[in-house]
Amino acid sequence: MKTKIYLVVLLAVVVTFSCCDTDDPIETPRSSKVEYKQFTSDALANNVIGNPAVRNLAIFTPEGYDPNGTQQYPVVYLLHGLPFSEDTYIKKEIWDDWIDPNGFFKTYPDFPQEGFEQWVDNLVQSGKIDPMIIVMPNAANNLYGFSFYCNSILNGNFEDYIVNDLVNYIDANYRTVTNSDGRALIGNSQGGYAAFTFGMKHPDVFGTVASHSGLIVMDVVLSMGEMVVAENPGGFTGPDPAKFLTSAGYAMSSAWSPNLNNPPFFVDMPFEFPSGEVISSVANRWYANDPFTLLNTYADNFRSLKGIYFDCGNFDELNMCAGNGFMMQKLDAFGINYTYDTFDGGHFDKIFSRLEISLEFCSNKMNM
Repeated sequence: MKTKIYLVVLLAVVVTFSCCDTDDPIETPRSSKVEYKQFTSDALANNVIGNPAVRNLAIFTPEGYDPNGTQQYPVVYLLHGLPFSEDTYIKKEIWDDWIDPNGFFKTYPDFPQEGFEQWVDNLVQSGKIDPMIIVMPNAANNLYGFSFYCNSILNGNFEDYIVNDLVNYIDANYRTVTNSDGRALIGNSQGGYAAFTFGMKHPDVFGTVASHSGLIVMDVVLSMGEMVVAENPGGFTGPDPAKFLTSAGYAMSSAWSPNLNNPPFFVDMPFEFPSGEVISSVANRWYANDPFTLLNTYADNFRSLKGIYFDCGNFDELNMCAGNGFMMQKLDAFGINYTYDTFDGGHFDKIFSRLEISLEFCSNKMNM
């Protein structure tokens, strides 16, 4: 019996020392991954047109990320334009309904062949960016497509969904840097609009912003009245997939000039028919959401950011570049530092080559 006890004890000692052997192989670092989550945004609950409060998210975590570890990671919130999906930057096929050689947008974005995860890994491994979490929320407006990330009595409170509900959810469930120094916003098109407006209004939440092809001067769109009328020779009859500018106009109106007493679309369009002239009372409601105008109120906030980046393609189909010179003049007048760039491309076709620049910009600023 004693012999058996001795052997059991000896075996336990051997196993213990074996497990503590410092020469054993180190556990392989966790791979990067994109995981899909759902959460409920209180800010979107009970909106008039039934936009869902339950929202889909795509969340990239870098190689080595350990949910049970102690390392905290900076977070980039990557906001989509169209398509209206958490997969906008991940799955090329969801662009199929939007790219048409004979339509408004003729060329697909420059998706990396290696896929989104490996593309970000390559940026980290090359030293261009530090390991980070990238959050890609779904901000689709079920009726109008575009939400413009705005609080609206018609669509629901999309700004509060991102700024409050989403940020709180990510901080509660991931190992994040939980202050504005470790949070950045990057967006394309309507997401670029949101990056600028959120940076102005919420510098306590986001410390760095980057806008690609964003609507940052409202007059660029308000100058398109004749073009919108040309799509509708019989009068305004609502959104139409075959009429991009018209559908965008209704979407913008749902965000900036909703009118619950104006069925069936519950919006006030800013253009007279058939002249295309701007209706000043409606335009004033749009200007209340205009980054160029908001700068008058929020210049100190914008100046306090760690970094501001924006760019636009020389061949932008929506001519978003038209207002950027005026924005730069105003930023200069207020003494606000920024980085601006142009490139040979359109509204969407160079998304990833531009994201490579903005991710590096934001990474550098978050680590200052």
